[in-house]
Amino acid sequence: MINASSSDPRLDIVNDTLRTRYWCWTYLTSEGSPRRLMEVLERELSSIPKDSWPERFDFGGIYINGHPALSDQALSFPCRVEYYEPKFPISEAPHIYPEVTEKAIIYSDGDIAIAYKPASLSSMPAKEQRHYSLKKSLERLLGMTIHMPSRLDVSAQGLVLVSTASRAHAPLQQAFESRRVTKRYLCATTGVCPWDTRIERGLIGRDPLHPVLRISPSKQGQTAETIFTNLGVERSSDQDVVVLCAQPVTGRTHQIRVHAAANALPLFGDKFYGGHGASYLHLVSSYISFLHPIDGRRVECLVPTRFQRDWMRSSIEKIGSL
Repeated sequence: MINASSSDPRLDIVNDTLRTRYWCWTYLTSEGSPRRLMEVLERELSSIPKDSWPERFDFGGIYINGHPALSDQALSFPCRVEYYEPKFPISEAPHIYPEVTEKAIIYSDGDIAIAYKPASLSSMPAKEQRHYSLKKSLERLLGMTIHMPSRLDVSAQGLVLVSTASRAHAPLQQAFESRRVTKRYLCATTGVCPWDTRIERGLIGRDPLHPVLRISPSKQGQTAETIFTNLGVERSSDQDVVVLCAQPVTGRTHQIRVHAAANALPLFGDKFYGGHGASYLHLVSSYISFLHPIDGRRVECLVPTRFQRDWMRSSIEKIGSL
């Protein structure tokens, strides 16, 4: 088992926030090692009922050398076995992961679609489970395989652009890679913002404390740039917050959250980066603008009223004209 130990309170916060416990066992040779996957799981996790493993295999989160394992199998060496153990009964998963209904599809024309991802749902099938994600939900609703060139953090919510026809997959991917898709987020912080606009640049790298976390500035990592605009003070959860428009020029993991925290403006509800406590992360993908990958017309989309939070409503129209 890999268990990081640290006096940093952030580690406890991260582990408490995650829905799974992570286990990892490495076997270099066959000598004295289990020969089959189930031998590892039953020996190392003896507290888990044996008759629950078929359900756990189906749910996902079991890996051998990085590859998903959907049933018991023989091990080859060297070998790394990983398991993301849910902290909840798997039977409760439909009540834990948000449901995506047809109301979440804001635009669809056969080539592309724009959908609203709720908070607490991954954009793609996650390492810890394979059934609940925005991609899976949209494929079920639309009846086709989709391509998702850009994603949102699990804790974030808002607009996600996908391609639904094979002829649109490559051009939409290229549009994102060449930065021809404009995305703007509304976010809120309880910090004091002394400027009207700011461009935050620097490397974002992995935080050595935990693989989920990112850090900036970093000596190693990926270049990142975010344009922030101060939109003023609003009210959320019975307290004043500063509403910011964040336009990421690049698309790094946790980029907006890390750049906001680097300016002493951690987002409201951001448990990972020092934000004040709230019932959800105040980070919403609220505006998207791009040229249609097939017919070339300009497409713009704002978050519909039914998805807008109270603290967003006086700022939503502003971000389309920035």
